[in-house]
Amino acid sequence: MFGLTRWNRVDDVFNFQREVDRLFNQFWNDLPTRTAAGHSTSFQVNATDDGWRIDVPLPGVDPQNVHLEAAGNTLTIRAEEPQDGIAQPLRYEQSFAIPQFLDLEKISASHRHGMLRLTVPLKESVKPRRINIEGITDTKRIAAA
Repeated sequence: MFGLTRWNRVDDVFNFQREVDRLFNQFWNDLPTRTAAGHSTSFQVNATDDGWRIDVPLPGVDPQNVHLEAAGNTLTIRAEEPQDGIAQPLRYEQSFAIPQFLDLEKISASHRHGMLRLTVPLKESVKPRRINIEGITDTKRIAAA
């Protein structure tokens, strides 16, 4: 009788329950990364020579209903769009931890075609700068003469 396993209905029921629990937990854990409209709240960050550009998709949201807050090194985006015929308005909120080398005091924002674009410049202290070296003469010009 080796190799035969007995079917145990109780274990199968508990395995099924654990799998359903796992699926529900996965759904609820992923829920904060979704908007009420079902759109992904993912954003795209691009580094430029002058700082960072953050693109946040906000389709169907009027720019007048979008509010930005900067506190410390945290940037928070809040949007609330009233929906016609629906008691609950569409709400969106996301916070970003901005690195210390970016200047939140000089942030700029624009909204176009459902895309919120944030431009966060580098602080002046971390921008690369050219340093002149004193005391070097142009030896090529002297040698050619």
